[in-house]
Amino acid sequence: MVVVWAIVIIVFIAFMILTHEWGHYYAAKKCGIKVDQFSIGFGPEIKGWTRGETRYSIKWILAGGSVRIAGMNPEEEISEEDLPRTYYQAPLWKRFIVVVAGSFVHIVIALILFIILFWPVGHQEPTGTNKVGGVLKTVTLSNKKTVPGPAYAAHILPGDVLSLVQGNRTKDWDALIKQIQKRPGETVSVTYKRGSTFKTVKVKLLDINNRGFMGIEQSQKTVRTNPIAAIGEGFKMLGQVTVAIFKGIASLFSLSTLKILLGLQARNAESPRSIVGATQLAFQAAGQGTGIFIFVIAQFFLFLGIINLAPLPPLDGGHVLVIFIEWVFKKRIDVRKLAPIAWAVIIVLTIVAIRLAQLDLLSPLKNPFAP
Repeated sequence: MVVVWAIVIIVFIAFMILTHEWGHYYAAKKCGIKVDQFSIGFGPEIKGWTRGETRYSIKWILAGGSVRIAGMNPEEEISEEDLPRTYYQAPLWKRFIVVVAGSFVHIVIALILFIILFWPVGHQEPTGTNKVGGVLKTVTLSNKKTVPGPAYAAHILPGDVLSLVQGNRTKDWDALIKQIQKRPGETVSVTYKRGSTFKTVKVKLLDINNRGFMGIEQSQKTVRTNPIAAIGEGFKMLGQVTVAIFKGIASLFSLSTLKILLGLQARNAESPRSIVGATQLAFQAAGQGTGIFIFVIAQFFLFLGIINLAPLPPLDGGHVLVIFIEWVFKKRIDVRKLAPIAWAVIIVLTIVAIRLAQLDLLSPLKNPFAP
């Protein structure tokens, strides 16, 4: 199982890195900036070829890819004939396009996935009725003990329509859940309709976080929009998730997150994850159906697209910041002087990433799709 996790994580990271680097490569080519090398993977070459002025290669460590744009490394020696086509000799607007292209590709991928979610795959919405869509066979409690699901033990089945809880009529799903949640640990009578027959059974509710729990899920329906409407819904979803991501990024710099990283506070559902935890979440989402899986993957791409634009060297946003300062003050910045800041950012991000990965492996967050 560990090997499977490792392979999935590597493939997932590789694809995200490769698409990001391809964005930089394509933009540089279109802007007339020389690209010395584009490779799939890292390490020694398996196969390489030169087409025009660019060296293309496939390398042994297939964990992403890289692009080398002439002049982006200030220590690089550039021939006189290539100097006019280097990154730092290009106009500021071309440099801006090259820098943001990687994140732009990730954001576009996220948008496409959101559009697919609305059409043609469709997304799940509650039916608005008291019809049971799923019944949990087992429930894992906070003490790690696994017990039968209360509704399953009482032989309630998907398709049953619940109408009464302890004699109280439930007009909709919200009312039904309220009746259940206010009776933690109690044995209640539940009346349901199966086909044309009504039946009443006794259900011993679980006590989960001081709330009654029956182990049922509301029936869902697949909703699909037409292609034009899906584009609008996709942009709308892109905006909503972007706002949520900015709030999540802000929480990374909170005192609560620092306490979690130092082991002084327990993690919760809102705690940040590493790429390990993100992959775990993708697996959990896959078990909930295609729609949820697509939604989670789209969030990953959007998050990476946004975080890369943070105004910190050596992230893409750090290059954008340099471009902005040069545009405002009309003065070239020696990026070599930013090296200490870049190294500090790399060290901090690496420490945080390693610590989060350790937490995801040793103390994984609870499956958000489980009770």
